[in-house]
Amino acid sequence: MWFWITLILIGVGASWGTAIYIKNSDDNTQQEYRSRFIDNRVESLRQILYYGGEEAAIEFLENKKLTSRRLDFFVVDGFGNDVLGRPFSVDAPDLNEFESVESIDGVTYRIFTAAPKRAKNISTVSQMYRPFRGSEGVFFLWFAIAILLSSLVCFWLAWYLTKPIKKLQSAAKEFSQGKLDTRVAKEMGGRRDEIADLGRDFDQMATQLQGLITNQKQLLSDISHELRSPLARMHVAIALARKKTGAEVDTEMQRIEYETERLNELVGLSLTLSRLDAGALYPKDDFIDIAELLEAIIADCDFEASSKNKKVILQHSQSWTLNANVELLHRALENIIRNAIRYTKEGTEVTVAITIKDKSHIQISICDRGPGVPEDKLKRLFEPFVRLSEARDRDSGGYGLGLAIAQRSIVFHQGEIVARNRDQGGLCIDIILPVEE
Repeated sequence: MWFWITLILIGVGASWGTAIYIKNSDDNTQQEYRSRFIDNRVESLRQILYYGGEEAAIEFLENKKLTSRRLDFFVVDGFGNDVLGRPFSVDAPDLNEFESVESIDGVTYRIFTAAPKRAKNISTVSQMYRPFRGSEGVFFLWFAIAILLSSLVCFWLAWYLTKPIKKLQSAAKEFSQGKLDTRVAKEMGGRRDEIADLGRDFDQMATQLQGLITNQKQLLSDISHELRSPLARMHVAIALARKKTGAEVDTEMQRIEYETERLNELVGLSLTLSRLDAGALYPKDDFIDIAELLEAIIADCDFEASSKNKKVILQHSQSWTLNANVELLHRALENIIRNAIRYTKEGTEVTVAITIKDKSHIQISICDRGPGVPEDKLKRLFEPFVRLSEARDRDSGGYGLGLAIAQRSIVFHQGEIVARNRDQGGLCIDIILPVEE
């Protein structure tokens, strides 16, 4: 639209300037033309009066084609009367006397001309429209053609410029969603402009970032695998040590075993996260009722929460079927609900609500009544090993992997997950999942 408006303004501006130039040029030309016109007509009258007398002069003055509508010529006889009988006064301020002429029959005539009447000032807009005066249909036809052609040109130009930008925008969104193999250079075709250069720079950046992220994931996976073996040997060593030592070191052995179990759990979570990030193929060969799955999870979580004077309540009205990997989805929902129980205040409840998002999606909202999360940290909740300052201790904060694994599991099921603070206080995790119709 802005291209089109700009083109119209350029066209109007050019026409306006041209019309002003022509108008000024016409004024100068008309002045020169009037001067030559008067000289020619006066000379013609002089010749007519000299050779033809009064009757020839009358015939000449009555011929409109030979005179001008903007200029009056007067031929006055010896008695001071105009030969055409028009009102005439020699003292009129707008009269100019040119010369006296004596005809062949001896009668003397005087030739006068009135001051040139000023042409009505023509506006610039009228000057622009002047070439089409008397042919308005042609004017509007040309105007319509100009509008149509300018619209087509501007539409094509806008499409040509914005098409690759939209492809870049789409590629950036896909890359941010984890599709690290996204590239745009091939989509640019044969373009050789700055936008094509931007596309190539985007591909180069994407390639470097993909390499860094892949190496990071591989490193995490390798370290986790390498830790599994010494941890297993530590379990065996602890079991053997218990047989060889007395009861006095049993407390220390329990502590070592406890910490070893925690390390083993951390390694297991890291491996799961690494596999999800790497796009490992988990089978989605289960058709489950999401309400039944949540009821089973909540039954376990509510039993544990009751010991802390907390509750978990499920709100739903009907069943929905999902094609999913039960293990991943169960772990994701359980992690989120347990996290909500951990932070909700004592004597309060965690609510799990299932609502219809649209015809093919449902929304699961898990809300607690805890302290909430600072707005600037909401987006970081699903990053690995990220824990808020209020929850850095081991008992409440965990490892910072639960929500990260939950987010990857939901994305694996073509879903979305977002965190938001409640107006009444507390945190809500909204999960949107596709359902079978």
